[in-house]
Amino acid sequence: MERTSPPRHRLIEAAARALVDPVFVLDREGRYLEVFGGTDREAYDSPDYLVGKTLHELMAPKLADVFLDTLRRVLDSRRPRIREFRLSAADFAGNRNDGPKGEQWFEARIAPVHADADELPECVVWTVINISQRKQLEAELQRLATRDELTGMLNRRAFLATLEAAMRQAQADAAPLVLAILDLDYFKTVNDRFGHMVGDAVLRHLSERLLRSADGALLGRLGGEEFGVLFTRSGVDAAMTVLRAMQQSCEEEPFHLGDTPVPMSFSAGVAALQPEQDEQPSDLLRRADHSMYRAKNAGRGHVVGPDCTLAPAQVASASVVLSADD
Repeated sequence: MERTSPPRHRLIEAAARALVDPVFVLDREGRYLEVFGGTDREAYDSPDYLVGKTLHELMAPKLADVFLDTLRRVLDSRRPRIREFRLSAADFAGNRNDGPKGEQWFEARIAPVHADADELPECVVWTVINISQRKQLEAELQRLATRDELTGMLNRRAFLATLEAAMRQAQADAAPLVLAILDLDYFKTVNDRFGHMVGDAVLRHLSERLLRSADGALLGRLGGEEFGVLFTRSGVDAAMTVLRAMQQSCEEEPFHLGDTPVPMSFSAGVAALQPEQDEQPSDLLRRADHSMYRAKNAGRGHVVGPDCTLAPAQVASASVVLSADD
């Protein structure tokens, strides 16, 4: 007996209902005419309640305006568009909240429906794909590419790129910019005496104190025990105040190896942008580095400003426990 195929329209309807990702049909006024698919509850809330409602009935006015503007641009241009947006169940009135929790990232592919005006209303097909996992992966890859794994600060490449961009902006705006280079004192002695694992723990401990005291400054690990601190729209006096606060934090909260405190101090050199000189990042880095070595030669635990002003050491006890050169 020959098998009879189901009517084509029934097959299409059944296939559309089974789609994992939702497909919406909306008219020019932003009304949901049809909803298909969206069966994956790990990625989407149930969408069937949307039919017959408009964007402005479901969303906050500003959000609905954005979606409606995109829809009408597709209709007017007769060309498809791809947009990414972030939403949560709370953004939709009447949502059943039976899907994923929290904000989700979505990619929308919006295409005009080409049909005779006498037969079908002017409308678009709006296909949605949950791309939250992709966004999380991209964010993690970005973090790995720009962050130092040990300290969580910007890595050298990312810090120098940020410095270059900040210098261009400061030069264009005639705004102040200050760079400090910090070097942990006696770090070689720590590594030699206690081993590299303890050295890494000391660096993490120091980094936490620096980040906590940064007061808006941007920090990066330039390599080893050397760090950069970038102060945008801040003058030298403000930068020196922050650096002294960082020193004080290190003094008050030393690293502990068991019950034994390991005093920490750093030497720092400060350089201020000289806009009239058309400086490059390498110029500012060289001057800050030169000031940092002046601080080292002054006995460690000092900060040397751009005018060679020497700020006093905050951690005098460091040289008692860690007296070897680093």
